[in-house]
Amino acid sequence: MLHFVDEFETCNVKIVRHNIGSFGVNTYFLICKKTLETAVIDPGGEEETLLSALRTEKADVRCMLFTHTHIDHIYGADGLKKSLPGAKVMYHSFDQPVVDATPDMCAMFGVPVRSMPKLEQDLMTEPEFSLGRIQLRSFLTPGHTPGGVCFYIPEEKILFTGDTLFKGSVGRTDFEGGSGSELRKSLDFLIQTIPDDVQILPGHGKYSTMGNEKASNFYLRVDRWR
Repeated sequence: MLHFVDEFETCNVKIVRHNIGSFGVNTYFLICKKTLETAVIDPGGEEETLLSALRTEKADVRCMLFTHTHIDHIYGADGLKKSLPGAKVMYHSFDQPVVDATPDMCAMFGVPVRSMPKLEQDLMTEPEFSLGRIQLRSFLTPGHTPGGVCFYIPEEKILFTGDTLFKGSVGRTDFEGGSGSELRKSLDFLIQTIPDDVQILPGHGKYSTMGNEKASNFYLRVDRWR
């Protein structure tokens, strides 16, 4: 099964990306370099490989963060939770209907059904939190799913965009709960809020910057959704 790994560091943060499986999901380890406290973002499967990699990093896994709860982004969540019971499950409760529809989505894509661990911190009521010395903000960016979020670390100029914004594209809106008009509002919010030099780490595909996407991403430039 296709799986590649890369990583980069800022002054305070180490980020390891595992691109996983047939869906090509970017699963990220967000590691505070000073404390080794770690978040796993969108665990897309291959739990044993991820666990081995976390041990190599000597990671102190405190939470699993979900930009949204489509099956490709949660497929490894239950397995990781069983091995890392102290890792708090964090997503936006507007995505609960997506979680409840997981068996239907598994059937749609012809994969065995996996369950989603119980929500332990609702990003609707607790959108800001810390990981070691790192301060994160979650922004609700619906459109791809009702409870889709982006995770922002302003001090490190990093934004995890999930399936809201990709390099050169945006998330699809034709699944249940998707909305083109809501996605347009979310993109407008990011355009107005996120500085050009912030690095974009999407749920699929390559990295970019906000400035590059403002300049070249067709979906951020056209007015046809308004």
